[in-house]
Amino acid sequence: MAGLAAGGGGGGVEGQKVCGFFLAHKGRVCRMLVKAGRRYCGQHLTEDTEAQSSGQHKRIPCPLDPKHSCFEYKLERHLAICNARLVTDLPHLSLHCNLRGGAGEAPPKVLLAPCRTQCCWPSSPRWRGYTQEYHILILTLGMSYLNPRPCIAADVIGTIGESILRLGAVEAVIAGSCGNPSVVRHLRQTSSLLAHLQAANLLDTATRPACYVEFGAGRGQLTHLLTEAVTDPSKALFVMVERGAQRYKYDTKMKQNQEINLKRIRADIEHLSLAGVEGLGDYDSIVGLGKHLCGAASDLALRCLCQHPGTAVAGAVLALCCHHRCAWESYCGLEVLQGLGVLPLEFYVLTALTGWATCNSRDVPRKEETPSELTNENGFEASLNKEQHSELSLPTEAVMEKKLLVNRYTRLRLSAQHRAEVGRKAKQVLDYGRLQYLGGQGFVCRLVQYVTMDTTPENVALIAQRVPR
Repeated sequence: MAGLAAGGGGGGVEGQKVCGFFLAHKGRVCRMLVKAGRRYCGQHLTEDTEAQSSGQHKRIPCPLDPKHSCFEYKLERHLAICNARLVTDLPHLSLHCNLRGGAGEAPPKVLLAPCRTQCCWPSSPRWRGYTQEYHILILTLGMSYLNPRPCIAADVIGTIGESILRLGAVEAVIAGSCGNPSVVRHLRQTSSLLAHLQAANLLDTATRPACYVEFGAGRGQLTHLLTEAVTDPSKALFVMVERGAQRYKYDTKMKQNQEINLKRIRADIEHLSLAGVEGLGDYDSIVGLGKHLCGAASDLALRCLCQHPGTAVAGAVLALCCHHRCAWESYCGLEVLQGLGVLPLEFYVLTALTGWATCNSRDVPRKEETPSELTNENGFEASLNKEQHSELSLPTEAVMEKKLLVNRYTRLRLSAQHRAEVGRKAKQVLDYGRLQYLGGQGFVCRLVQYVTMDTTPENVALIAQRVPR
């Protein structure tokens, strides 16, 4: 929760014109500079009640992406140039081409976290229906105290083998890095993913020219290291797909090498058609890769590869994550789930349960802090004026929800270890649907733990390779 700094002054270092918007979760005011005569920066100008009431400089959330705002009187012009606008007049874009056909009406989403208005649980009829759904999924995963569904057998939910590999080119980069734990953690993941490509003989571009498509490329570090891992970069096309604008990209470093043929496509994978990518047909095969593709993006990437009508897709290596963000419209293993007995109304309960694997709360109650008990970025207690920020002393909705969650888990006798196990098995059920989908498309695929849990809780990768005909 954030509030407005009383008086609307700078609130920062004396002598600087900084934004007066108070960031409660950081215990300080925003440090962005403001224009002369204004109290807030462009991001927080929507909180300036005086400007909003006058209408002269009123800012509104962008209809295309509410994460940013624009001036109301410039809305039409903003929509014409907004980076979030949908562009479909390019050869590699086809509207919704990677969504599942005939998906029908999506079932309602079910949230496991109760809100304040539903604190009458379980006496409310709505919550009685919800708890039935809740226990049905635990039955489905074979985790309840009653009879589990026999159709989900050990081949669906089992132990994922550990396969931690290392690639020499990336290990050399790690050895020469600054040793920052975050940097090393990401490089370890990249090293294992590229080593699995090498183990599948998908890096030999000298004998078989290939096009490598990285989905969710971000800054492009994975592709950058891939260019150093292939046997002959001059015989490969490197395509990076990312829907957002990125700063500090690795593209500049790669373009310094004249042998590297590089393309960056700014598009949502939902609309990406590889058939329209210029020059892709000049290569013998396509290899897909991605590092931490969130939920629906993994399904869209798999469908994008499988639906490509031209050059054969040789294989793919995807580091999976964020199963709670899987969507009904894009999930590629829906028919498999239905064959396992999972009902449409249970789909979003299943996705919600996956969050227990990585975002599980502890059994030991934490000290419930109010927003006034915050620390600054240096770890010191923030000195807040309670008279100026009286709204911060009230219990927040997050604290109320936290109390309800503790009570619910206690009543259901679900320990943290038990919930984590349910979450992992829920992930495996969703991944099983993906494996079966790829198997029907002519791929041999498997799940591996490509790094340790200490490196990242989302340590499962999908390895797929085309069966030779």
